[in-house]
Parts: sequence; C-alpha cells; structure tokens
Amino acid sequence: MKPWMVTILLALSLGISAPVSLSDELPISGKTDAPKGIILNLDFQNVHDGLIPNKTLYPLYVPLNHLDTKVIDDRTLLMFNKGQGLDIPHSSLLDPDGTIWVASIRMIALTDGIIMSQCNTDSGYVIYLKGGIVHASILTAGSVITLREGLESGIGNVIKKRVSIVLEIGPNSASLMLNRRGVSSTLLQHPLAGKNHRIHIGEHAEEPAVLKQNPISPISGFTGGISSFKILRQ
Repeated sequence: MKPWMVTILLALSLGISAPVSLSDELPISGKTDAPKGIILNLDFQNVHDGLIPNKTLYPLYVPLNHLDTKVIDDRTLLMFNKGQGLDIPHSSLLDPDGTIWVASIRMIALTDGIIMSQCNTDSGYVIYLKGGIVHASILTAGSVITLREGLESGIGNVIKKRVSIVLEIGPNSASLMLNRRGVSSTLLQHPLAGKNHRIHIGEHAEEPAVLKQNPISPISGFTGGISSFKILRQ
C-alpha cells in the first residue's frame, strides 16, 4: 500500500475534525500512480469552526478567511465581496502532472475580476471575467494561450447570471465549457505539469504568474458567489 493511502485511511479511521494538511507523502507531480477522479470538492453546506471541508476521501480543510455563506434558491454559496479571497492549503496531490486536469466552478458573478488561479512561478492557469465574458489563460513553457467564448455560442455576458465553468487542460490541448456547452478549444505545445501549483479564489495577494505574462486590467478578484468548486484529475 502506498504511503499516501495509509495517511488517508488513518485520517478516516480517526474521524479527523481539526485542520489537516494533506500529507507530504502523497504522490508528487508527474507520478503515474497519482489518484484520479475528483480530488477537491469544497463543501460549502457543512462549514464548521471556520473551516470548509473537502467532500472527497482526501482530508483537507480550508480556512474560511472571514468569508460568508448564503443560501439562495436552496443552494449554499460562498460569497466574495470586494477584496476577499480564499487560499487552498497546498499539497502535491493538487499539482497537475501532465495528464487531463479539470477545474469546475458553478457561480454567479456581480463584477468582473479573477475567479480563480492555479499557478507556480513558471506555469499554471487563471479563469477570469472581463467585460462579463469568461476567459481562461494557460501558461506552459513560457507561452500563454487564452480561451474565451466566441460570439457564435450565444452565452455572452454572464454578470448576474448563473454559470457553470469547466476548464479542461490535457497533455496537448485545452477546452473551455460554459453551461455544458463547448465554447473554445486550442492545442497546447506543452502539458501542464510541475510542483507547487497553488490554488487561489477571488482576490489574490500576489499577481498570478499567467497574468505577469498576459496582463489584464484591473487585477482584482471578482465579487459574487460560488456554489460548487471542484478539481479533477482524469
């Protein structure tokens, strides 16, 4: 049995209720035995003691960082006001390894801005709203490629509208889906892989590496609410 499996089984058997970071013994980026499926699935309905739990088997608790939750139409949303953001505690389990990497978000935005990023100093991706249009920029091997909805998709400005966003980054291609509809795709010359790809939502303390090469204005977090946030490895 792999060391990271022992860590997870021990955590489950103990019924962990305190903040836990995923073990450093979990699979490192690039290893073929890294677990697949949903790795991160934030549970906004069961926030307790200022911690957001992870719905998957992997023990991870995210500090709420003074954010509020709100129930709208029977859905619990994590709300982001101006200047507010959320930092996900890092683990090597959350590092892309060159296989298919997926970020999935359901949300409603009130303003433009950065929705989320996952970057180290050399590579990563960022999803943001500009003019109400969803954009996704990907940085690999020093080159940035940006996906955005084309006019033919008919979705348009999503401000004050519910929208589901799925960014899928494969070994040699990437695609953007909005409301289960493919709106943009591109080829990639290099896969997304590496260590220390940290996830931030909303306001960022530092400018993501992607935006240093492909600036947007203003560089600030969106305002609004997120009802679902998932990271998958396929």
